[in-house]
Amino acid sequence: MDSQPFVDSFRCINSSYLKLIDSLSALRALSTMTSNFSSDQALLDGALNVLVENQDLERCCIYLVQGDELINVAGVDWNDMISVDHGLPRRSQRGTVFALGEGVVGLAALTRQLQHCRDCQQDTRFMARPETADSIKQGCAVVGSLICVPISNGEQVLGVLNVSHPHPHFFDEGHERSLRIFSNVLGQMLVNNRLLHQMEERVRERTQQLQQALEDAEELRHRYETLSTVDDLTQLHNRRFFFPESRTALARCMRKKQPYAMLLLDVDHFKEVNDNYGHATGDLVLRDVAGLIKQQLREGDIVARFGGEEFVVALPDTDGDGAMVLAERIREAVKQDSWQVDRRKLSVTVSIGISDVAEHAEKDSQKLLDRLIMEADQALYFGKHHGRDQCQSHAAIACKL
Repeated sequence: MDSQPFVDSFRCINSSYLKLIDSLSALRALSTMTSNFSSDQALLDGALNVLVENQDLERCCIYLVQGDELINVAGVDWNDMISVDHGLPRRSQRGTVFALGEGVVGLAALTRQLQHCRDCQQDTRFMARPETADSIKQGCAVVGSLICVPISNGEQVLGVLNVSHPHPHFFDEGHERSLRIFSNVLGQMLVNNRLLHQMEERVRERTQQLQQALEDAEELRHRYETLSTVDDLTQLHNRRFFFPESRTALARCMRKKQPYAMLLLDVDHFKEVNDNYGHATGDLVLRDVAGLIKQQLREGDIVARFGGEEFVVALPDTDGDGAMVLAERIREAVKQDSWQVDRRKLSVTVSIGISDVAEHAEKDSQKLLDRLIMEADQALYFGKHHGRDQCQSHAAIACKL
């Protein structure tokens, strides 16, 4: 009995089995590649390396659709693999361009059907680019057989997988089936990678927008807090700021058994300034008086516009004598200043009331603060009723009230 037919059948089955193993190995390697690539280029380079390493292909490359053209964006062959192993540069044909419908590659993209060129030298569909011819002259293998498989996502053609071998009639139906599956998986990976990058870009854009929104909100919050505690006209702090700050400073002085003083200032006859020179001039006077007060203060002193033409100053670690010296400096600075309004000279004076505490019998800082303000106010109005343009201490006038 002739056993040759059985031997031939075994060899054929064994060859098919090995090709199937190679195809499955290529698909498994492709499916286990990382799901997040930095670019299409990185994904395609990795996919082609997997294909060449696991199947009997001489060369493979990928063309991507860009407008009405197909552009070679990735390619590898066995010579490339060997060159890389030996530290040599790859021979690249990246950048080769075909129009849709041009050559075997262009037909695959246009028809969305696999194109199998069994003998490229005899097939009229095969078109070699000048750069391809140059590579042949440099010793690259001649293309004998060629399969071009569309890389698709539904009805959309993303590109073409191009595999070749120097021998004619090298590829069979098994290659066609495995390359179709490989291209389908690659197409889905390409779409997923692009979608992932689009999502990441949108997340980055949204994150930047949210970050900007947070920065804008923080700026608005800061501006609101500033506006809510700063007097718009004089740029001094207002009552909202003064009370908690001065109370905190007073509580600290009470703990350390330090003196604490308060000044209450009022611009004399300010209504006449507004009536005779206008409110714009009155605003100018208030701004300048506020500036003169600030010039005389130390770091740590707390000044605020108390309302209308009144100002208040809290003086931590300052006794009554020190407060009187400061008050006289402020009164004299204001008195020496003047303004020219319609060729008329305008000058104003201030009356200042002073209160202080040296021994802290009171344990409640809020009550003590209220008392100091009340006593400074009494001293202020005593001075106003006795000629204005003067500084009066509550301690000195207490017996006269």
